[in-house]
Amino acid sequence: MSSSAPVGIVTGGNSGIGRALSRRLAKKGWNVVVADISDSAQFVEELGRGASSIECNVADYESQAQMFEQVWNKYGRIDALCANAGIVDKSSIYILDYRDSEKIPPKPDLICTDVDFKGVVYGTQLAIHFMRKNKNQADRIKVINFVRGTARVLKSKDNISINCVCPGIVHTSIIPQAMIDAVSVECLTPVSTIVAGYERFLNDESLYGKVIECSADKHFFLETPSLANGHVSKRAVTVWDPLFQMYHHASSGLPDAI
Repeated sequence: MSSSAPVGIVTGGNSGIGRALSRRLAKKGWNVVVADISDSAQFVEELGRGASSIECNVADYESQAQMFEQVWNKYGRIDALCANAGIVDKSSIYILDYRDSEKIPPKPDLICTDVDFKGVVYGTQLAIHFMRKNKNQADRIKVINFVRGTARVLKSKDNISINCVCPGIVHTSIIPQAMIDAVSVECLTPVSTIVAGYERFLNDESLYGKVIECSADKHFFLETPSLANGHVSKRAVTVWDPLFQMYHHASSGLPDAI
């Protein structure tokens, strides 16, 4: 049986921006699923009866798939994925410690890429799959070129909106205090600005494919950069339907496809 209240998944929902976003959605009457690699049961109790916690490693596709399946089986609907989970780099691409060394540097730690990019791609695909089952097809997913590249097809084929919220420097647990101290107060972005950015997209389905930069207390819509060679450049990035069909087994449905 489907939940009467909208259901939102917040990855990384047990800390920082995710925690504030989870609180805000719960306050607005959403059933919030806090999907986090840490145990968030205590936080979920604070959110109320409609909330639930699922331990999930967003860098692992199977872990996300199990999480989505649990959410669907419990609530019978998924209205929003807030793909918020993120970490900072764990290794240095500059390998300055090896500047004068004959040793081969160690393999780079790509967990940041796995969480911050792959995790978003995994979650997006799974959200699309489950949102297609919703009885009410007016759903949204929340990561810049990836969002812009998929937005029109998702909207035209499944009425699913995808957006991107770009936070400024936010005082959360993954940001070192020394970095916060080095940034002037007026350059910090409060968590409330990020949450308000999500809300703008959740409340206005006409904004599909849009990207918001959250800076201090302001929102800025980031426009798609102009192409260097006008019509020639545009032709190079226009969807070629035969190739689209080869990969996706259906036409794009875009009016400007070639």
